Amino acid sequence: MKKKFVIFIGSEQKGLLCAIADILEKKYNFSVIIIARDPSVKKHIDKLLSRRENDIVLSDIKPIVSNDNLLDEACDIEKRYNINLAMLMSEDRALGQGYFSNIEKIPDIIRASWPHEKKILELIKKIKKYEIALKGAEYFIRVWPDKCATAVLNANGGRSFSLTSIKYGDRFFWSDDNFITSKKYIDRIRKNISLKKCTNTNTSYQIDYDGEKVNLDARYTISNAIKIFFKIFYNDTKNLIRGMRKKDSYHYLGWAPSLFRSIANYRYVKSNSVFPSDINKNYRVCFFTLHMEPEVALLNFSPEFNNSFEAISWISKSLPVNAMLVIKEQANSFGVRSKWYYKQLKKIPNVMLADPEIHSWKWIDRADIVATITGTIGIESVYFNKPVISFGRHQVINYLPTVHYVSNFAETRDAVTELLSDNISEEDFHKSRSALTKAQLDSSFDLPEYKNSYDSSQIETKMAKIALENMFSEHPYLYKKQVNE
Repeated sequence: MKKKFVIFIGSEQKGLLCAIADILEKKYNFSVIIIARDPSVKKHIDKLLSRRENDIVLSDIKPIVSNDNLLDEACDIEKRYNINLAMLMSEDRALGQGYFSNIEKIPDIIRASWPHEKKILELIKKIKKYEIALKGAEYFIRVWPDKCATAVLNANGGRSFSLTSIKYGDRFFWSDDNFITSKKYIDRIRKNISLKKCTNTNTSYQIDYDGEKVNLDARYTISNAIKIFFKIFYNDTKNLIRGMRKKDSYHYLGWAPSLFRSIANYRYVKSNSVFPSDINKNYRVCFFTLHMEPEVALLNFSPEFNNSFEAISWISKSLPVNAMLVIKEQANSFGVRSKWYYKQLKKIPNVMLADPEIHSWKWIDRADIVATITGTIGIESVYFNKPVISFGRHQVINYLPTVHYVSNFAETRDAVTELLSDNISEEDFHKSRSALTKAQLDSSFDLPEYKNSYDSSQIETKMAKIALENMFSEHPYLYKKQVNE
């Protein structure tokens, strides 16, 4: 019997994922089922791949859930899949919007105000949809991990894979967990760290394309805001007239105020910020970057802790009197915070706002410590031989000797004291950088076309072949098992 791959296709990389499905069937002889997010995605898939009969439209699945025994069913699901529904709700930008204390100007989502039992019902329906869609699946592929799908799959002995950036240029790898890491990636870091003699690497770090593109594309002008506003107006109005607006989602034109708020907030931060050269050379510096919110990088990949203001408070209270905490805003988050938020940061005695036009690398160079919850800045700091305080439990850099993972105030205070003592040796910095570089390169492959194919309307066969060759190289049991059977 053929092994079964299930591939979820949503808004991103439809051409690549369709090509992966086609090659898995024709070249590797797997049974492949495609889960389309909704009928519009299914229609697109049908244009790219003809004569597919067994694919599934996720939105068309209507599981039956009784309100009479809702809590009993929810408790059963938690036990059966070893998950916590409250945690899963907190990671959903709609159901968990009440947790977004750092972005109080985020547009309202209708589902966010539902009562508790209605939110539970929504989540149970989602899990039951995956129970139906993933029935019999050994392997599952999607762009971003979905913890509901992963829980169902793992309970049945399946494996989940996500094709994602390894945060080194245009290189990608197959993540096999919910946190954009993989067992082999982590094992390689651990092995590299344990080597008595570090690998000598002179490889220069290549900046992550997606992260850099966000910074380069950011524009805080009235003309740009008006331009984007008319796009939002056109799309929202078109969807409203056609009856295609997503049910219980953002309100009509909900994102419009953020466009103009971002201009005022950017100007405020710009006029109340500092350059690296403005800081007295006698001050030590801890550099902390705010995150794009609400986004998967923070909600899903650091579910245990994603409160930026709390992290800032812990660091600030831990710094000696001759140290400053410099905070840099994420380019796409000016519109979802209030001016009050930035004013509160300015009122903290040892906090400064970083000039938003100064590249983060210049701040890393000035810093004595870099702190982050999750994201590329931690990886970049390792490459620049800077010690890192990590608030994200699942960051791959946590395995490095120059990175201190912290989960509370006491650990933050101890990490600040230790890292400012300058006790980290050059050998440890070299070992961290070498171990990370080698693990990244050995775990990944170059896929420069990926950044131009998010909305591709054609089959991306070349990329799919490269991605699958790496998958079967990293996980040979997938294909060997298929061949043997």
